[in-house]
Amino acid sequence: MIPQTATERVTLEVHHEISQFLFREARLLDDRLFDEWLGLLAEDIRYVAPVRLARMPREQRKEFEPEGGGAHFDDTKEDLAQRVRKVNSGRAWSEVPASRTRHLITNVEVEPGDEPDSYRVMSNFFLYRTRSATYQDQFAGGRRDLIRRRSGDHGDLELARRTILLDQTVLLGNNLSVFL
Repeated sequence: MIPQTATERVTLEVHHEISQFLFREARLLDDRLFDEWLGLLAEDIRYVAPVRLARMPREQRKEFEPEGGGAHFDDTKEDLAQRVRKVNSGRAWSEVPASRTRHLITNVEVEPGDEPDSYRVMSNFFLYRTRSATYQDQFAGGRRDLIRRRSGDHGDLELARRTILLDQTVLLGNNLSVFL
């Protein structure tokens, strides 16, 4: 939802700070600094990618599975930490050889959240992944994030919720072992 009144807007400084947070997150993922990436996540994070369904135009609001329905993943911080441990072990078959990724984050919109020092953030992403000599994937979509401050005195930001809305209804990649 785009803010309609001046009281619903965030300052340019807050928008810039949150944009930089998202860009840093993308760099950490592309540089495979997964442990540092985990440090950006709230302890109570929910990281979910609901399945997208092909629907008739009149049913467009039912295009994504509802909360608790089918999802490509629906992870907590411990789930994400376990995925990171597996990738870092070198024994994750889906990451041997390791994926090389490039995350592009665009169209960042920020509005105040429902709680103090929280923000609803909408952005688009494009992820290019290559592995080995011929394996390539592309994922595109939108993200709906809840980002909040760790402390009320202008502390560090943390990602508290991410809903990933993939553009594809059928994922053509062999796996979804990367973080979106």
